[in-house]
Amino acid sequence: MIIIQILFIIVVFVGLLVFSAKAEEQKAQAKNAVSSEQVQSMSREEIQRALKRIETKSAPAQKMGAMCYEMAASPENLEYVCPLDGEKTVYSRKSKAYGQAGGVVELRRLLNDLQVLAKGISFSLDERKLCSKCSPSIGDDDRKVSLIIKYGDGRIVQTDGVSSEDIRYLMGFFSDGLSYKTSNDGQLPLKQVDARLKELLGEKRRS
Repeated sequence: MIIIQILFIIVVFVGLLVFSAKAEEQKAQAKNAVSSEQVQSMSREEIQRALKRIETKSAPAQKMGAMCYEMAASPENLEYVCPLDGEKTVYSRKSKAYGQAGGVVELRRLLNDLQVLAKGISFSLDERKLCSKCSPSIGDDDRKVSLIIKYGDGRIVQTDGVSSEDIRYLMGFFSDGLSYKTSNDGQLPLKQVDARLKELLGEKRRS
């Protein structure tokens, strides 16, 4: 009986130690989450300082990505489905909007990844110009996807004609801040795309 009581006390004691350790771990995780959120909710001044850092620091070494794969042939026609009303718009390969319509799925995927990196800032795509029902009167030259950034201070920046590479620039900016990952797993300096990055962030507009 005494041995059973001792074993019971040991089990309870070990259980309390495990519970206490888990509680401390959860507290640490919560603290880190708050700290991470504060970093990700960058103010305009912090963004400007980060952009200045790209200008002044030496560019990191380039890392070339994989080149030994065969590109799939593009279809003659592709079908764009509007996420707002489900309308289908067909673009031929000759259309100037073909690339924008064909790249929108990857844009959406990358934007979700970007949102994870910068939770304090809202990112969204405006695809209405690709939809023949939402925008029936515009020509191919104007059928572009727009990136909309909403900052915590209420400022809104819209950039028309964005590409997946643009989103990769932003992902690099909100991660290591000096380089970005290419579509083939390369690593290139953000210094090379400094002007475009500023435009996307609303710090430099095209004339």
